[in-house]
Amino acid sequence: MFGWKRCKPVELIPFAQTRPRVFNELLCDGVTAYNLPAFADLLALHAQLQGERPGVRVLASLDDLGQAAYTSGHGTEVNRLDDVEGYDLSQLDTALFEDGEHRGYLSTPAEFPIRLSNLLRGAVGLEAVRSLLLWETAGDADDPVTINRDPDAALGIAQEKEVIFQFVPVDSAADAIAAFPNGYFHGDLNPFQTHALARYLEAQHGFALFGVGSRFLGFRRERLLSGAEAQRLAAVLCGLYADTPEAAEGVLATLLTGRDWLLFRYTES
Repeated sequence: MFGWKRCKPVELIPFAQTRPRVFNELLCDGVTAYNLPAFADLLALHAQLQGERPGVRVLASLDDLGQAAYTSGHGTEVNRLDDVEGYDLSQLDTALFEDGEHRGYLSTPAEFPIRLSNLLRGAVGLEAVRSLLLWETAGDADDPVTINRDPDAALGIAQEKEVIFQFVPVDSAADAIAAFPNGYFHGDLNPFQTHALARYLEAQHGFALFGVGSRFLGFRRERLLSGAEAQRLAAVLCGLYADTPEAAEGVLATLLTGRDWLLFRYTES
């Protein structure tokens, strides 16, 4: 007998019950979602979790959690975001020390303020992001128009075994990057540059960071973009690339009109 394959129901597992097995150390509480069928479902679940937790910023993983966690761990290390020099560590659990010395990486919620402080200490402006990325890389279909036209193809949410949602104790959505800093390979935006972009989009266009993956950042806003707002945003985004095609700004503006979400590729490819 033939029939449609039934989708498994979405399952949420709190970190307190089962910690995600990822390469990097997660400093925030959260939940792991299994069986998310599409990007729209991720957005809906994020909105639900955020609405239930007004005191934090909920940050989702996006594409390729395993790779995103790997580059997050190395990006944290190379950018010294877990550097404890100069901080008062006297209130931390003694288990975090070996022979009286901090073990050199952060692993608990009590240490999250150190990671956040290190991110903010290295703050840069939006000018540090301009002309660092190419509009697209050959064969990858990863230009801003393509990924925002078909987010399911770009992110592959249906193929993800699990998506994590961290509950980050910050007021600004941009600062949630400290929970999952990324950008490690040559040609990628580093955590300070992605933070600058997120800070700008939040302050100037109302787009709050909601997700970080191995290649993409996700942003959403409370209201749909009007045509004029989409035009201004498209001009900013197109101005960030070194080789934006001539007609791209108008195409992107048309695509973003009436939207309340945005994907941005922060990697070289």
